[in-house]
Amino acid sequence: MKGVAAAVILYNPEPNVIVNISSYINQVDIVYVIDNSENLNDCVVSKINELINVRYIWNRSNLGIASGLNIAANQAIIDGFSFLLTMDQDGKASADLIEKLYLIALTSNDIGIVAAEHFDPDIHENFKIKETKEILFTMTSGNLLNLSNYKITGGFLDKLFIDHVDHEYCLRLKKHGFRTISTNETFIYHKLGQAVKKKILMFTFCPSHHVPLRLYYRTRNRFYVNNLYKNLFPNYLKIDRKNMIRELIEIYLFEKDLWGKTIMILRGYIHYKKNIMGKYNSSGD
Repeated sequence: MKGVAAAVILYNPEPNVIVNISSYINQVDIVYVIDNSENLNDCVVSKINELINVRYIWNRSNLGIASGLNIAANQAIIDGFSFLLTMDQDGKASADLIEKLYLIALTSNDIGIVAAEHFDPDIHENFKIKETKEILFTMTSGNLLNLSNYKITGGFLDKLFIDHVDHEYCLRLKKHGFRTISTNETFIYHKLGQAVKKKILMFTFCPSHHVPLRLYYRTRNRFYVNNLYKNLFPNYLKIDRKNMIRELIEIYLFEKDLWGKTIMILRGYIHYKKNIMGKYNSSGD
């Protein structure tokens, strides 16, 4: 679609990333493939470069999701695009994704993001009610960014590296008077970690089984973003505290390596207090 680019951030991708990219490559003018892998999978890279309308950029090191998104957004602006679809490497688009998001994005200049619904068949059920609504925050994958508003708001925070990068950006959009819109008129298939639905009595849990390092980033950045916006958006803090409690329950009821995860959660909080940001470095302990 004219005026729309897409970006996908890679890190040690599996071969199925080709199928995922192919699900939206014909819906946009170009796909910026930003590879944060330290070592390349030559087979996967070769297949990516065989795709039409793809620009492959290898960063030669893991710069994090925030930096990867900023590289793609800034390149899209240089190339004259008005909108940028942001995708994770494990996200697969529905056939009408861009069409539906684009039509909503054009309805108002104060829309910063239009977000598609995420569908994980191991967790979610089919959507019965179609709705489009304003939300406070969303996940990165399946978002159509208005690049004019991106330039006003500023880029994603590099120092967060990964986790809560998307939350912080949505809150900053709102701070600048822009809105985040969600619609389940279209969706992406997106596997949330290794999440599987679990039930205890009347309660439903979806433990993600993330590795300990992801819990470090999640903890550190959660407290950083909460502190940054606690006065502007107190409702966000209430929502995120509930999410944190639920996530901790899921970890300690259903997941393994509890000692390693506990250590990294505590380390994440300590680094937040010490204002140690960016990519994790154990020498900062």
